[in-house]
Amino acid sequence: MAKEPPRRIRTLSGFLKWAEQFNDGQYLFRGVPDKEYEIEASAARRLPETDKNNPVKLLKINQELIEKARLLGHDQLSGERLSDLPLLSELQHFRAATCLIDFSSNALVALWFACEQIATKEEDLSNENNLDVKKTDDKKEEVDGKVYAVRVDDPSRYRRITSELLEDKKIEHFFEADNNNRYPLYQWQPKRQNNRIIAQQSVFIFGGTKIEPADECIIEKRGKENLLRTLDKVAGLTDATIYPDADGFARLHVQGKQEFKPDAEGYLQQGIEAHQKGEREEAISCYTTVISQLQNENIQTEDKDILFWSHHHRGIAYLEQKDPSQNVVDLAIEDFNKAIDMKKEIIDTDSENLTSIVKRHKQDLAKTYVHRGLIHYGKGDIDNAIEDYTRATELYQDYADAYNQLGNAFLNSGDLDLAIDNSTRATKLDPDLTEAYIDLGIAHFANNELETAIANYTKALQKDPDDTDSYIKRGLTYHKNDDLKNALDDFSRAIQLNPGDPNAYYYRCIVWLSLESWEEAKEVLMSSISNEMDIAKRFREEYGSIEHFEQNTDITLREDIKKLLTPK
Repeated sequence: MAKEPPRRIRTLSGFLKWAEQFNDGQYLFRGVPDKEYEIEASAARRLPETDKNNPVKLLKINQELIEKARLLGHDQLSGERLSDLPLLSELQHFRAATCLIDFSSNALVALWFACEQIATKEEDLSNENNLDVKKTDDKKEEVDGKVYAVRVDDPSRYRRITSELLEDKKIEHFFEADNNNRYPLYQWQPKRQNNRIIAQQSVFIFGGTKIEPADECIIEKRGKENLLRTLDKVAGLTDATIYPDADGFARLHVQGKQEFKPDAEGYLQQGIEAHQKGEREEAISCYTTVISQLQNENIQTEDKDILFWSHHHRGIAYLEQKDPSQNVVDLAIEDFNKAIDMKKEIIDTDSENLTSIVKRHKQDLAKTYVHRGLIHYGKGDIDNAIEDYTRATELYQDYADAYNQLGNAFLNSGDLDLAIDNSTRATKLDPDLTEAYIDLGIAHFANNELETAIANYTKALQKDPDDTDSYIKRGLTYHKNDDLKNALDDFSRAIQLNPGDPNAYYYRCIVWLSLESWEEAKEVLMSSISNEMDIAKRFREEYGSIEHFEQNTDITLREDIKKLLTPK
């Protein structure tokens, strides 16, 4: 199904109408003066096009920047040594290219930036919140702008920066994959706020994966000038307030924050914030408060959506507990069931509403189906997992992760053709989805399509060059394809990355045996023994006996090798 084109806007009322759809959760906004600009960090634009979404390359640029700044003594502020993230924030303030991407919690601020003119080559070519500014030869280039809206209240996707993370963690920590081999995104509102961050209500988002917008709108070039005048009159947004001096700072901070007791939506947001900080018990408590407030009421659609998200997020929080009991897993399924029923009811009620709103509800529902499918999959109920993943793809046809999980489920059910079809669809929707390439490698290996399997494992390693398991899988494929040199290289690389992985030692030993390189095989066996790895037992499990190995491979093992392969 073709993707709907972004709404085109040239008036403030039109923009506010577009923004009404974002009252169902937490969103951040980013405005760019040219609709062709994507959501990407300034540091990413220093990379070749093929590496722009490579977290390893993006991390390296920022590591080098931090190292150079520290060597030159630029990591001190008011006599205090800055940790990595505050240092990057300071450097970005002075126009350095970093991994930090500026967003605003205020949609009107993002609109102001989308209405900015493209600067001439004589003018300043960068600013604190904005990004890509094209150089032109003689005059300002008038082009359409764009405003992105990004939903940031999904704890499984976005994490908040806590004071502990800020002070204790180096930049490398924020570019590490999680237990599901996915790169999380982090949102950070610096406590040490300069005038611009305050005026622009800025929040940084960064991490090792792409930021996908929930929606976007085009700001037509013919409406930019009038929009800037209207923003000045309605919201006081001008150059002076966006880039404030001391007077502008004081004007913005005349009044303090108003204290209030949270309503259901407030408790939901408190729960999400606690969830993103890793405070799961507090998050569950907040979600439960929302549910207890709303579940017995004759509620409106807006409150139904709050109730949906409370069940959805509480289900996720239950599963994130360490070694959840069967009772806790059942509670999570119950929450996902209620969330699904609630969202279906919302969709039926809103069926006459804007297409974009109904579409967003369906996308939300698809995510709940995937989470429930993961529970079925973890319990070994592959059929129900496939059913939930399939429903998710029907609701949200561009949902790469749903196709990825569906492909993985078909792979484990033995349906290789459907596994390949769905995993391939996942990679087309999200070319950075490492797990899908791995599943494709496994499926093609099982089909004895070894070259294709190798190509997919190679793509996975290009995305995640430190994945030990992918090196082992590719090494096994090389071995089966009689490419023993490359197999040996992959197993050796796996050992370098994870010296404690017994599989890498075992398979490297098998390659040396295949090559009849006795001294090298002996070295691996001796090393595995010193590391308390029982390769001899593994050898017997796979080949049954030394005699059986020799018969199958037509290789006669040396006597000292036979002894090392004999269990004690």
